[in-house]
Amino acid sequence: MEPKLVELRERGRRQVRRAAIVLGAGAAISVLLIGGFVVYRLTRPATPRERLRRLAPSGISLGRARRSGRRLRKRVLPMRLSIGEQPDTDGRPEPAWMRLVMPAVRMVGTAAATALTRRLIAGLSGDGSAQRSEKAAERK
Repeated sequence: MEPKLVELRERGRRQVRRAAIVLGAGAAISVLLIGGFVVYRLTRPATPRERLRRLAPSGISLGRARRSGRRLRKRVLPMRLSIGEQPDTDGRPEPAWMRLVMPAVRMVGTAAATALTRRLIAGLSGDGSAQRSEKAAERK
């Protein structure tokens, strides 16, 4: 009976050792997998949706913004915007009145775009905070 007890004790110790090794290996593998996933998420390029979420103020639902964008695209005529291109002057000097008028037109366009952007963001976020600030500025 004594040799059987010694053998069973030894077998139990081996099983505990094996279980500890398997458990340690599983923990090490899981740490490596989780670490690899975290590194992947931090180093991969952001998707367009993630960029939009970072850019958009909190409180704006992207689905609502997408629907509003679709409606806006249906109403606006197609246009071409060129930034940084050199105008075709054909060697003729620009008239003096145009040099005076163009900066004023740019300022008006910038002011209109700013007001439109504020209203659009206020409309998308659901609160009228941008409209209220415009009305307060008009009273002053």
